[in-house]
Amino acid sequence: MRQRHRQEGAALVLAIAICSVAVLAWQQRASLSQLFMAQQVLEQSTLAASLAASQHHARLLNAHAFLNRTVMAHQVAMAHLMTVASAEKMRVEMSRQVMRGNPPLYLIAMMFGPKHAAAYAASKVSAVGQTMEGLRQLHLAFQAHDRSISKDLDRARLSLLKNIHTQTHEIVKAVLDKNMAHQPHQSVNVIYEVDLPSKDLQPTLIEPHDAIWRDWFKQTIAQHPYLRKRNDTARNWWMVSKGCPHMRHQLRRRGESTFNFNYWQVTDSLSFHAVRGFRVKFCYWREYPMGFANVKNLMRGKKAVGPVDALFGRAGAGPKDFRKITFFNWVTSQYSLTSWLHGFRNVLADGRGYSSQLVWRPRAQVRPYILSRPDRLLTRLRVRQAIGTLDDPILRLGLRLKGLLRIGGNWGQYLHAQSAAQAYFDAYQPSAADAQVSANLFQPFWMAKNVLP
Repeated sequence: MRQRHRQEGAALVLAIAICSVAVLAWQQRASLSQLFMAQQVLEQSTLAASLAASQHHARLLNAHAFLNRTVMAHQVAMAHLMTVASAEKMRVEMSRQVMRGNPPLYLIAMMFGPKHAAAYAASKVSAVGQTMEGLRQLHLAFQAHDRSISKDLDRARLSLLKNIHTQTHEIVKAVLDKNMAHQPHQSVNVIYEVDLPSKDLQPTLIEPHDAIWRDWFKQTIAQHPYLRKRNDTARNWWMVSKGCPHMRHQLRRRGESTFNFNYWQVTDSLSFHAVRGFRVKFCYWREYPMGFANVKNLMRGKKAVGPVDALFGRAGAGPKDFRKITFFNWVTSQYSLTSWLHGFRNVLADGRGYSSQLVWRPRAQVRPYILSRPDRLLTRLRVRQAIGTLDDPILRLGLRLKGLLRIGGNWGQYLHAQSAAQAYFDAYQPSAADAQVSANLFQPFWMAKNVLP
C-alpha cells in the first residue's frame, strides 16, 4: 500500500511533458503559418503594385491617343471653317452681282427655275451684308483652333512626357503601403526595384506628311461630305442654235477643298455660261461670273503652289472686263481653251477668285506622335521585406527561437517577391473591318495585365 502511494503522480509528469511538446508544436505551426501569410501578402502586394504601374502607363498612352484625336478634331474643324469661309466669300461676291444685275435675277429664274433664282437672291440676305465681317469672325475661330493645337495641346503633351519614372515609383510605394500596412497612412519598410520601359514609353514625334498621319487624316476627311467636291451643273433645255444643237445654257457650280500636307486650299465658284458664236460657225460658252472664292492655308515662309495657283500664275487671272479684248479672242487663247477642255471649269470666276485670294497663316504645323515599340511595355518589380520588420509578436518570438532574427545580414532574413505587368493594346470587339488593327496611338484602347516575370 505504501509503495503504491509512492507511485502516484507519475502520470502528471508525463502530462506536463506532453503539454510542453504540444505548446512547442503549436508555436512552431503558428510562426510558420504567419511567415507564409506574410510571404503571401508580400507577393499579392507586389502583383498589385506592378499592375498599378502598368495601368498608369496604359493611361498615359490613352492620354496620348486622346491628344492625337483632339489634334485631328481641331484639324477637321479648321477644314470646315475654311470651307465655310470660302462659301461666305462667294456669297458676298454673289450679293454684289445681284445688286449689279449681272446676270439679272429674272434671267436666272427664266433659264433655270425659281429654286436657282431664290438661291441667287438669298445671297443678299445676311446680317453682315456685303462686308467681310463674317470672314473675319471665321478667321478668328480658325486662329482659336490653331492656337489650341500649337499651345494648349503641346503643353498637355509635355506634361505627359515628364516625370514618368518618379510617378511610377510613387504609385508602387503607395500600393505597397496600402496593402501591407496595418494602419491607415502608415508606411511599410520594404526595399523595391522597378524596371521601367522608359524609352519605349516615350512617343516619337512625326511630321504631318508621314504616311501614318496622312492616311488617318484622309480617312477622317473622307467621312465629311461637306468637304468633298461641290460640283453641279444646271442646264436650260432651249435650243440656242441649229448649228450647235448639243449646246445649252448652263449654270455651273464648282467647289473643291484640297488638303495637302504643306498647304490647304478651298475654291468655290458659280457662273452662268451662255451659248454664243453661232454666227461665226463656232459655238462657245460666254461665262458670266456670279460668285467666286479662293481661301488658302499656308505656313509663313513656305511656298506651295496648287494646280489652281499654277494655272493662273502662268497665264494670269483673266481680264476684269472685255473692253480691250473680246471674250471670243480670250476664250480661244491657249490658256482659256485648255481650261475649257479640262473639266468645264468656271475659268473666269476662278481667275477672279485667285486675284482676291485669302491666305490664312497657321502658327505651326501639327505635332502628331506615334509609339515606335508598342510590344516592349513591360514593367518588372522586385520587393524585399526584412523579417525583422514584421510586427506580429508571436511570429517574432517564433522566428527568434529559430534563429532567423539573429544579428548579421544574409538572404534568409528577407522575404522576396517579384512580378511583372505589361501595357498592351486591345481593340476589343472589333468589327470585320477593324480585325487587323495594330497597336497605335490614335485609338485609346490601351490596357494592363500581369504577366510572368
